[in-house]
Amino acid sequence: MKDTMMEENPYRAMGEEIARLEAEGKLPEGFDLEAACNDDKFIELLHELEPYGAIRVYAAEQAAETARETAREELRREAMDRKKLPQPIRGNRLLSAEEDYTAMSPEAFRALENRLRNHA
Repeated sequence: MKDTMMEENPYRAMGEEIARLEAEGKLPEGFDLEAACNDDKFIELLHELEPYGAIRVYAAEQAAETARETAREELRREAMDRKKLPQPIRGNRLLSAEEDYTAMSPEAFRALENRLRNHA
């Protein structure tokens, strides 16, 4: 009779094993069995692995996904913080370290001399 039930419902043994694991407190901390059972990824794992292995792999994959999302959010936040920093007004303008007075035209030299007098 028991073999007949197994043939009729192959998921019964899986369900019983999962119920036993839950009753013994062997499910990973924070594992949401109801949500897992509604996820196709978990169902695929149950077909590939024993129930305890499927639960462990599924929980690890969920933790990894949560960690990835946390890392992405942190990167987004850091990028936003960097955008808040003051930007240079003329960031594309190159400034020479010192003036080459010998290559200046007389007009440019007088203009520089006048600027220096005005700032002094």
